[in-house]
Amino acid sequence: MNLTIGTGCAATLCLLLSYLRRCKNKQTNRPIAYILVNQVTHARLLPVESAHAFTYPTVSLLLPLKALEKNDLDLAGGWVFGYGGLYGRLTGLRPSGYLTDNENDGKFIWSKLARILEGRGYDSDALEDAWMMTMPSFLGYEGINPLTVYYCYKPEGQLWVVILEVHNTFGERHVYILEVGKGEDPTPKGFDHQWTFPRHFHVSPFNDREGFYIVSLTAPSHPPTKSRHNPSSPAPRPIVRIHYHPPDEPSSEAPGKPSIGPLKLSAIIRPVLSLPLTTPAWLFTLASSPFALLLTSPRILYQAWILHYRKRLDVFPRPEPKPATEAWDPDIAFPAGDRGGIGWQPEGPLEKYERKRVEAFLATRATETGVRVTLIPGKPSEPASDFPAHEGAEREHLKVYYLSPRIFTIIFLCPSAAHALLLGSESEKIFVPSSPELFLSVFNPSSSALHGDQQLSAGQQLRLRPIPHAVRSSSDLQIPAAHALELHSRGLSRLPRTALAISDLIVLWILLALERFEQFTFTALRARFVPGQEPWNAWERASVILECKKHPQ
Repeated sequence: MNLTIGTGCAATLCLLLSYLRRCKNKQTNRPIAYILVNQVTHARLLPVESAHAFTYPTVSLLLPLKALEKNDLDLAGGWVFGYGGLYGRLTGLRPSGYLTDNENDGKFIWSKLARILEGRGYDSDALEDAWMMTMPSFLGYEGINPLTVYYCYKPEGQLWVVILEVHNTFGERHVYILEVGKGEDPTPKGFDHQWTFPRHFHVSPFNDREGFYIVSLTAPSHPPTKSRHNPSSPAPRPIVRIHYHPPDEPSSEAPGKPSIGPLKLSAIIRPVLSLPLTTPAWLFTLASSPFALLLTSPRILYQAWILHYRKRLDVFPRPEPKPATEAWDPDIAFPAGDRGGIGWQPEGPLEKYERKRVEAFLATRATETGVRVTLIPGKPSEPASDFPAHEGAEREHLKVYYLSPRIFTIIFLCPSAAHALLLGSESEKIFVPSSPELFLSVFNPSSSALHGDQQLSAGQQLRLRPIPHAVRSSSDLQIPAAHALELHSRGLSRLPRTALAISDLIVLWILLALERFEQFTFTALRARFVPGQEPWNAWERASVILECKKHPQ
């Protein structure tokens, strides 16, 4: 009996030792990723009376991208950490959470990274591998991931390009591409590289989008191609420091070019601990800081509360992302910035309805007027909408460049094309037509009988409610008895004309109610926008522009 037990124990011990040896061999051949326990410090220096600083810990991962894409970094079969999704695992990464937010660029981070490099004129074949520094999801929850850094290397192991992927709380994304050795500043003490570049993306509600970033960083200690298990390899601790400077007043030497102003904000991410990503180490890190991956959004909200209510900083409204499509013509439309936009807010159900109504109208009007109309979005993954006239009948071509689907809301809400042009183009700067005169010709009702003493339709009466008297009574802005879209209701043929009119009224009422609700909510919370920039006062801003046009100084 004792011999049998002893033999069984010996066999079990041999099997255990064999398993551990195989695991060790597998670990030896496995690419090494790293766990980074960071100390993050934010400091606001201006205005002086609102100065504020805070420090908090975070946990992130430094991952060799090629190995990540092959699932070579998965832990415990992907249950503890896995690539490809959020659910059914403790922590993970999904490709759709990074870089471009459309399926045309591929289902892998690597292919999307290559497309971004190619779009900026780089040869993606020169990309050997990249370190990706980011925060994974936890229990299916994916935070906003404010900053993901890609350290891109050439085959010889040389750091080539650093890509900063920035996310904001509105679900938008932007990349800044920094090439090593190109446009660099003198290297500050304690860092390997530094760049200064214009700011093009809205991040903080307490700053506008103008100004400059100065980014200083230390590179990882070795390229990802040398990340195989080597106990003697130093654990990388990449540091990222970001300084934000508002624009200074233009100098007399360069009156049209703003210079860099004083330091306003500073943020630094500094790893205090770096260790190889293994199942025991990762589980221990999560157990030591169980809420580290869940607190990013709550921290942002808490600090925003302090800045707004205690430090008395007013809120800047969110501007639409700058255009990034190649078809954008900055000579006609707004400046394109650095074309770094990669993620936009999705189109809502009301905007989809308004788009259908406008596009159905244009399909008819292009034929009626002989004017070809092309709607060109600033979002690169969204194709342009083209409405050709009959072949041989095309006389002119109207191009309308727009930043967001709000163009369809504005056209739907405004009582006439002239009102839409005043509000959407001159005041809020959501769209720009290649020819304002042609825009008015296409979007105005085709029948002159709509003007005069005819009674306004129910829809037009709703549209006039938020418009100030100074705008409604302007002789330069004629108000037709019926909206142009009301006269072209064949686009949604599945709905009878009466049902379509009722649908339009319901959508109009919802839009106006949402605007009032937004104003009520901010008033109830005693929240404050920068004076004059309140979202619900768009028509007041348009009224000022109209008055300036009437009485130019």
